Amino acid sequence: MSTPTPDDVRDFLANFLNGKLQEHGERSPRELSDEFDLLTSGLVDSITFVEMLAATSEHFAGDIDFSGLDPERMTVIGSLCTFVSEQLRARV
Repeated sequence: MSTPTPDDVRDFLANFLNGKLQEHGERSPRELSDEFDLLTSGLVDSITFVEMLAATSEHFAGDIDFSGLDPERMTVIGSLCTFVSEQLRARV
């Protein structure tokens, strides 16, 4: 099994967010650029963010230690996707 790339992680996050937003009758942005901040944009709240992190760990079949990710960058798509991919690569 190959290690997920940052783009694989981005695809998962986009699908997760689309599902969550549709539940509330909202639409997600067309593109999640590397600098897109999930919290400051108002796209997610803190509870949805935690749910997203848990779903990411579950989807990619393993615990991801988010404590190593800079809290200032944790909600930024590019940083988050790269970090998750690196964490998964380190487990292989």
